[in-house]
Amino acid sequence: MKRSLTNLVRQAMDCCLPPLVRDNYYFMYPFYQYWFAGSPDIAAVINFKEVVQSMNDQELASFYGQIRCRANTRPTDCSEESLLWVTDRLGEADDIHTLLDVGCGRGFCLERFARLGYVVTGCDVAKQLRSGIAPFVAGSVERLPFADNSFDVVTCFHTAEHVRNLTMALEELKRVARQHLFVIVPCQRYFRYTLDLHIHFFYSSAYFASFLGILDHECELVGGDIVYHARLSHTHR
Repeated sequence: MKRSLTNLVRQAMDCCLPPLVRDNYYFMYPFYQYWFAGSPDIAAVINFKEVVQSMNDQELASFYGQIRCRANTRPTDCSEESLLWVTDRLGEADDIHTLLDVGCGRGFCLERFARLGYVVTGCDVAKQLRSGIAPFVAGSVERLPFADNSFDVVTCFHTAEHVRNLTMALEELKRVARQHLFVIVPCQRYFRYTLDLHIHFFYSSAYFASFLGILDHECELVGGDIVYHARLSHTHR
């Protein structure tokens, strides 16, 4: 199912329904059944936010490995508008040669960056990257297996909202980036019952930017996403 359609449905539910209805377990249960059809334990999915912080890495990987979701075949969670926002700014920079995409998934964004001429590398907790697109390194955004300042630019799209330790993840992204950092997250209000398994929720661009703490940045709401770009220097680390 296209993300543009699911965004419209989510916005209608989040903005139009009374909170007592929108965040009611019994109201949301049929939506979970539809969205996660084929998953072995719908109740575990519904209660994900309550238990995720007590899971170890192996338990979390096993949980995600069992999930069946109607978004699994989606090429990317990014809107086309947000990706154009990023590529426009990449095109304005003349100091970019190497690019790391953290949370690369099957490589939709990596493939686009490679076509622009960058030397690209993909990183994710498990390899889904299609063969032939780019070199792949397994690793968690909270503990990236790269030296400081390893890449001219680091991108991380629709991943930060899923990590357990947000502060550690953002510090790691800043650590391995030499010149530029791009992050995309969904603009979304917190509800206990959401169909996206998000752990963190960012209700405005200013709120998200406050987590990075970098003065030289731009952050906007584009196509339903919060898009962030920072120009890095050693003074920001």
